[in-house]
Amino acid sequence: MSVEPPDRATVVAAIMPDVLSIRLDVAEDDVGFARLVSEDGGTCAGLFVAKELFARVGARTRPLVAEGDVVGPADPVADVGGPLAAIRGAAPLALTWLQRLSAVASGASPPQPGDALEAWAARLSAPGAVGHDGPSFRVEFEG
Repeated sequence: MSVEPPDRATVVAAIMPDVLSIRLDVAEDDVGFARLVSEDGGTCAGLFVAKELFARVGARTRPLVAEGDVVGPADPVADVGGPLAAIRGAAPLALTWLQRLSAVASGASPPQPGDALEAWAARLSAPGAVGHDGPSFRVEFEG
């Protein structure tokens, strides 16, 4: 299902407190590659938020699935490249947002009232299994 995501200003306003909390290991200047991978199946939502988070710390993201696509265990959902310190610093927040919005999109969690990003994710909603917490994701680093 294709539903236009919220505009960039809405995304930036939602993630800015998280971005300001990122602490990077500035001593590390290695450049590398990582992949965001689904651990459990469900509807993938929030890649545009992860992309904005990584961009704010200087890393590039290439989604491998579309917003609202159903993913299974071990499915890659995005590639991330750039400074490894930036990727490591932003990855926990990106995963949190992916899991939060994917849980709403998968029907495992209701959207919070007044939350524009969760309201968007709810429009992608697919029925979730009873007792299912929604998809989860991990980061795999190259090498």
